[in-house]
Amino acid sequence: MVGGEDFFKDKSDDFSRGGSSSLGSISTDRVPMIEKVFNEVLGRKPTSREIAYYKYGVLKEEGIREKLLKSKEHQEIIEKALKLPGIEEELKTVRVSERKLTQKVSDLNQEMSESERLLREKNVLINELREKVNNPYNFPSQTEKFQEGFDIKTKIDRIPVINRKSFKERVIDLIETFF
Repeated sequence: MVGGEDFFKDKSDDFSRGGSSSLGSISTDRVPMIEKVFNEVLGRKPTSREIAYYKYGVLKEEGIREKLLKSKEHQEIIEKALKLPGIEEELKTVRVSERKLTQKVSDLNQEMSESERLLREKNVLINELREKVNNPYNFPSQTEKFQEGFDIKTKIDRIPVINRKSFKERVIDLIETFF
């Protein structure tokens, strides 16, 4: 008796004789067609799973195209495409707002630098006024006199004592000299 496995073996197909299926040569020819349909309908390459599904499936090119056109992914692409004009307007609005905000920031930076300059100028003026209040007749201070080499006591002694008249008396003397 022939071996058990040889007895039940179907010898009518190519696989039983060690050959390959005629379907295998057809399925490899379908890959470029599947990729082309995916690119046309969905704008992308198919995944390996999708290639395997359609490669060994019975659908022809038009059948695959119809199935992809009815798919949820294609409907989402259509919906997004319909929103595109609104998105372009929104993008223009956002760009205008961005320009306005950049200009505002620039203006604020200029204003801050001008304010800082004015504050420094104000501080200088305040210091000058404080000095005038402390020394209204602009006399040199004791430290300035010391630094300049003045001898405070001898300078006072050198001033001759003059008959001191009041301001009113000096003005009257001045008027009398002219008239």
